[in-house]
Amino acid sequence: MNCAQARLLIGAAPRGADAALAAHLESCAECRALRAEMLRLEGDIERALQQPPQLARRRRGYASGWQPWAMAASVLLACAAVLGVWLLRPSDSLAHDLVKHVKAEPESWLAAQQVSADGIEAALKNSGVAIDLTSDKVTYAQSCWFHGHYVPHLVVQTAQGPATVLLLRHEQVKSRRSFHESGMTGVIVPAANGAIAVLAHGGDVDTLASAMQQDVRWLPDSN
Repeated sequence: MNCAQARLLIGAAPRGADAALAAHLESCAECRALRAEMLRLEGDIERALQQPPQLARRRRGYASGWQPWAMAASVLLACAAVLGVWLLRPSDSLAHDLVKHVKAEPESWLAAQQVSADGIEAALKNSGVAIDLTSDKVTYAQSCWFHGHYVPHLVVQTAQGPATVLLLRHEQVKSRRSFHESGMTGVIVPAANGAIAVLAHGGDVDTLASAMQQDVRWLPDSN
């Protein structure tokens, strides 16, 4: 289970006992924090329903029907708080998962030796992707398991330092997304048959992303 799936379950049923969710929460501090916040706010809603505020009547002739309105207002505020927390948290779970994946392979940034053409081909094998990129720019090339598929994970040397590129045939994005997380700057751009993600520790990721859109060739689906 990834963060996107976990957040959907947490949003639908914060008190749910799904085994896969429980396993994910053991290793993901951010999703644990989200669930704790959702549980706290759910409790606020329950208390608002059970104990509406007891406001003193200060004016003669004050409408006797204030209690239902006060209760409704309390519930509305609590729901708005829940929705606010849900929306203000990192909503782009794909970006979050990309950062998490790259952080799990810190050696990729340190690689200095050029990857051979055969090495690049091996990373692209069975991914449904080909790339027009000379091997002297690539210092890391692996086929990595990501969101249920093997995807090419490359590190490309640029004038501003190394940048990570992941070619995501099975991800669809409608428009460019930029993000900043854990000291990384990244962008996800749509492509013909998937998406391309570029991440770097600062620097210009857009130029490389645009170049990759031109260099990557999406092969016909073999299925």
